[in-house]
Amino acid sequence: MPYFKKDTVLPPFIPLPRFIVAGEYSVNAKLLYGLLLSRTMLSQKSGWVSEDGSVYVVYPIRELAEDLNRSEKTVKIALNELENAGLLSRVRQGLNRANLIFLRLPDEVQISTQPEGKFYPTDGQEITLQEGQKLPLSNNEKEYKELSKKDRGESRTRYGCYQNVFLSGDEMDKLKAEYPDRYSEYINRLSTYMASSGRHYANHYATIRKWLDEDKPKNGRVYDYNTTYEKGECL
Repeated sequence: MPYFKKDTVLPPFIPLPRFIVAGEYSVNAKLLYGLLLSRTMLSQKSGWVSEDGSVYVVYPIRELAEDLNRSEKTVKIALNELENAGLLSRVRQGLNRANLIFLRLPDEVQISTQPEGKFYPTDGQEITLQEGQKLPLSNNEKEYKELSKKDRGESRTRYGCYQNVFLSGDEMDKLKAEYPDRYSEYINRLSTYMASSGRHYANHYATIRKWLDEDKPKNGRVYDYNTTYEKGECL
């Protein structure tokens, strides 16, 4: 085995923040956070963000277990540990689809600048593309930027009492046309819920539509949620 020399190139590695290394977390949770952070950095490069600007990754349990060389049960325990510690949150995408994973940083952590030198993501193997997350496999900055421009889609505007609901102009027009008397209430309901719970949703328009459809009056009965807002408080 060779020693490190002045010109030795670093082998592929995953980043481990100092707060994770020094924290009272299990070894598996620390390694899992580092693996997710490396994938998050790729998502950040390619512009994979939710409507509120939070970066997410798609990383199925099976692949996490393979990349960490741990059992799926061990990975699930580590995920729960990180989630209970407030270091990540997961958003369900539906049946047979992997969750969106959002990493978090403790409030007291000082954010540093990007380290100099070349970054080697994950464990040196090519990253398997997941449904809904076309992560680039190249370190070429131009490719990252072009992919990011192509996939970001239509610009969105902030709505809601807490200005954290993101909708495109077309989505807003559809809500106004289909639910003229109810869309404003549901936008503010989603805004308030996300602000109070810290939850993320991959698609705000789809979430609002889902809630509206679920609460449609049945058998002629009109549901009254007794939700009121002061003038100038909404949208």
